[in-house]
Amino acid sequence: MSPVNVSLTVLLIVTAVVVLVLGILLAKLFINLILLSKNVDSIAQSVQNEIEPTLKELREAAQSINSIANNADTQFSGVQSAIKSFLGASSVVGCKMKGLMSGLIKGINFGLNLFNKK
Repeated sequence: MSPVNVSLTVLLIVTAVVVLVLGILLAKLFINLILLSKNVDSIAQSVQNEIEPTLKELREAAQSINSIANNADTQFSGVQSAIKSFLGASSVVGCKMKGLMSGLIKGINFGLNLFNKK
């Protein structure tokens, strides 16, 4: 056997071994990728199963807070309208009392002026 034939034979054997090793590594890589995708899918399912009740509770809490805010707004509007009606009534009474007092003062002045002229 010539040295060229020996070199080619060694090269062929080494190439076959490298191709075999790369094939095995690629097969392991594909197996690991399949396992990883299964794990990711199971994690996604468990996260979804855990998040759905939490989101439902958050929606209920937001609706509860919204109803409390609406109730407080309604009560505040009621108090505000009561205060406005009270102030409106007192201002009407105050205006009438002012008119009564001014009329009373004019009457007293007129009476004093009558007595002062005589």
